Amino acid sequence: MPADCYKQKNYSVTQQIVMAFVMAFLFMGNAKAVLTDSLGIGNAKALGLGHAVTADPPGIDSIHYNPAGLAKVKGRKKHVKLIAGSFDIALELGDYNEDRAALLELARIEGAKLGADGIPIIENPDEWFYNESYQTTSETEGASMMLPFGIGQTDFPALIFPLGGVSISPPGSGVTFGTNVYTPLAAGFYRAEDDPGRFIGQRLSFLLLTYFSPSIAVEVNDQLMFGASINFNYAGVGFEVPFRSDHLGLLALPFLQAGDCDTAEGNAGAAIPICENLGPYDVLGTLTFSVEKELAIGFNMGVLWEPTPWLTLGAVYQSPVSMDMEGDFSWENSEKWLNFLGELSTEKLLASGLDLIGVKGQTFVEGTANLEMEMPEHYALGMSLQLTPSVKVNVDYKFTGWSSWESIPVKFSQNIDVLALGSLVQSELAEPNSVTFPLGLQDTWNWAMGVEYQFSDQLALRMGVEDRPSSIPTESRSPLLPIASGTFYGIGFGYKAISGAQWDVGLAYFHSEVEMPGGSSDLGNSTDPTKAIYNPFQGQDITATLDVILLEMSYSQDF
Repeated sequence: MPADCYKQKNYSVTQQIVMAFVMAFLFMGNAKAVLTDSLGIGNAKALGLGHAVTADPPGIDSIHYNPAGLAKVKGRKKHVKLIAGSFDIALELGDYNEDRAALLELARIEGAKLGADGIPIIENPDEWFYNESYQTTSETEGASMMLPFGIGQTDFPALIFPLGGVSISPPGSGVTFGTNVYTPLAAGFYRAEDDPGRFIGQRLSFLLLTYFSPSIAVEVNDQLMFGASINFNYAGVGFEVPFRSDHLGLLALPFLQAGDCDTAEGNAGAAIPICENLGPYDVLGTLTFSVEKELAIGFNMGVLWEPTPWLTLGAVYQSPVSMDMEGDFSWENSEKWLNFLGELSTEKLLASGLDLIGVKGQTFVEGTANLEMEMPEHYALGMSLQLTPSVKVNVDYKFTGWSSWESIPVKFSQNIDVLALGSLVQSELAEPNSVTFPLGLQDTWNWAMGVEYQFSDQLALRMGVEDRPSSIPTESRSPLLPIASGTFYGIGFGYKAISGAQWDVGLAYFHSEVEMPGGSSDLGNSTDPTKAIYNPFQGQDITATLDVILLEMSYSQDF
């Protein structure tokens, strides 16, 4: 904006009021969380400004951030961008808490008792009690992403992918049309085959890809602009986990087992004739599923108001997107589990009971799976303040309805043995052919602030910060998605070439850390025997850290 705009009037009083408004934004209380909002859009300018762009939407990517901003894109534009990044999770799996340690010691004592044949009930206690995740470190290896066109879940050592869009504004019309490709939600990882953290997730992927977004923005007058888009999305979720359950019921096996396993007579005194030493840390089976929806529709609406040359106010609403996905699943029972069931099935009464609750003892089960999710609604208010001819400050305040992820239900076309048993303990979350993951997310508010310095007519320098406190309440913290409170930092620059081409580069970093003392996570390390779904690290202290690094580059040019 020309410097003489600032020499014509004295805005000192008004600017003081606006700055007070800025400070109110910055210190609003009760900000809760943002999960992975905007991390995969791919706009370098927004990244460098800490995503504080509701009132200063960036070019064709305005379609996501605020469609009204598309009205400022004149002529015929093409926009190409590249995202590279990492999404690294580290788990420090520590010692047992007192309750768990006491239970293990009691089980050791009982397991050391002699059976009728004079042999200890647990012949190899070191092997039976061996927990490969005890006092170890788990680290993700790279990114795992669900991909469309039948490709499915795919692992990448590093995450690099291109996106882009186009816009057209007929000369003198005040109307701009456009479409864009971007990822409102993109998060995923995979672990090595022998990584101790694989029991909470060998691989996981969430992806919402907007592949077509017909949009329109109207410049009503010099001060007011409206915009809207209809978004056609691909949604995909993939998950793989070797399932173990170091549950109190397994620790109780030494109490129930007695007698000589070599002869039927020797078992006469046993409460339950169990001869297969199924340990509390043995894998019961492996669950794999990938589900997708090729057409999930949502919409965005936005407005921009520029009451003065130095102040712009913006607002945007992004609708929820239903992601009821279908796909395939497989469950492979482990040899240990099958042998254990074989022992139980020798008793007709037990065999009938197992069959009644849905435990079939099949080596391999496969079929279709259905997962119901919703990309939550989001809205934001923003302000862009041109403090001086070269310094601009942006501030956003945002809401996301993450309570729609309070729980995630998954249904299978066939029964799964472990879920059938789990339904006896936690019927509200498990049935023989379904499971509900109780994520417990809450609606969130957060703020963001960015500063742009116009170093020259061609070069703009940017930096931004975004408060991203956790949307996950204490009781719902989990090593599966250990996203805790943290601060998102972004830097970047924009360069406008003499030809009119615009180059933008952004670099960002986010770090969070969450402590989960043994027994504190209902989806990770709880020792509550009623929490069967799903706690593979019962009683263990867990420290989880998340590090996200993003590098985004974009190129815009007339065509």
